[in-house]
Amino acid sequence: MKWADFANCIILASPTHLQCDHYTMFRVGTALKPRVSISHRDGALVIHIKRHNQWKFAIWLLFWFTVAFLFFCSVFLKGLFRIHSATDSLYVLPFLAFIFVWYAMALRIGLWRAFGVEELLVENGRLHWERIAWKWHRRLEANLSDISDVEAKTPWHALANRVIFTCRGRTYTVGDMLLQDEANEIAEELARAAGLHERSLR
Repeated sequence: MKWADFANCIILASPTHLQCDHYTMFRVGTALKPRVSISHRDGALVIHIKRHNQWKFAIWLLFWFTVAFLFFCSVFLKGLFRIHSATDSLYVLPFLAFIFVWYAMALRIGLWRAFGVEELLVENGRLHWERIAWKWHRRLEANLSDISDVEAKTPWHALANRVIFTCRGRTYTVGDMLLQDEANEIAEELARAAGLHERSLR
């Protein structure tokens, strides 16, 4: 990052310029880029979120996480086969369990960052939300009247910009590492479609 860009970001982040340029401020691999498309078709609202800008980097991390996972498994499994006491094996099993849980979490996050796309369709008073990451699918269908709250979460570091909505008492997260304007726009569109503004006026 150039010194001029850094100086501009500091100025923009001052109390009189609270809207810091996140596109300039963070250049981790590649800067955050637009990934959201919003359209209105025949009375339906369609929101499409493309996969992460850094999907190639995520695949590279997945590769090295897998290498590390296999290495640690080989180390602990060799030690486990040399143990002849059930009591001694209890000292090794917690470490193996930790490695498997750690890798499962890394695999889930890595696959989502590498391949994850989302699409929200709002029509006829219903929300159809689908998340796809390679072979992993997650779907949600609900009445718009079941949505009680929609909020854009935009922390200062801009690396976790997302939209959170509450439906039937459960909280769901839409998007990840979105641009601030995109997160705000999605939240506004969902809130308007769910009629939250009208409900608050009653």
